Amino acid sequence: MLWHMPRRSVFIPELFLGLLSLAVAAVWIGQIFAGTIHDARHTQDTVTITGSAHTPIASNLVQWSLSVQGSAATPVAAARRLRGESTAVTAFLRGAGIPNGAVQPQVVQTDVEVRQLGKHRTRTIYHASQGFFVSSKQLNLIQAAASQVGSLLERGIAVTADPLAFISTDLERAKLDALVAATAEARKRADILVKGLGGKLGPMRASSLGVYQITPRNSTNVSDYGINDTTSRLEDVTAVVSATFAVKR
Repeated sequence: MLWHMPRRSVFIPELFLGLLSLAVAAVWIGQIFAGTIHDARHTQDTVTITGSAHTPIASNLVQWSLSVQGSAATPVAAARRLRGESTAVTAFLRGAGIPNGAVQPQVVQTDVEVRQLGKHRTRTIYHASQGFFVSSKQLNLIQAAASQVGSLLERGIAVTADPLAFISTDLERAKLDALVAATAEARKRADILVKGLGGKLGPMRASSLGVYQITPRNSTNVSDYGINDTTSRLEDVTAVVSATFAVKR
């Protein structure tokens, strides 16, 4: 008579090994998942730093605007008076050594003013005016001429002169140089801060540029809307950058 062992004993080791494999896989997957969460959490660690830098710049162009006006009771008389005033200004500029090519006479403008003298009386006055726009790279020459405008007033010439405007044709290059320097300054500050906290600075995540400040040399003036000063021959171009960097632990 043949003796048959129960088949159930064959499945016990297989069942045990299967459960053990599932347990090991669950632990392994859990570790991977936990590590992924840890890494994802730390990829969000950032620091935001502001950096600023100045780039010195020298003006190589000056612009100057003048105007004269002739007023009279008739249009013809106003035009004649204006012609005399304009001739005097032109002679003044030429006498100061300013080349004709640097002076641009503007279009003559006219205006009519009616003054009320009484209940039934009025006076009509005709005004004619002309401007002169001076643009030159001879800064010293134009500055010297501007300082002598008072001589026209002493002669009775009703001239109006605006302040000199000093401009640099290299302004855009100076802005870019200031931007590069400000960005480098922001990274340097961020690196010092993060190292002090025991971390390591990562790549830049975002950045934003503030308004430029163009001010006289060594000035501390700032404005939320930016400054574009033209009163000084020597100026500073200031750029401000806000940069966000990743932080590694």
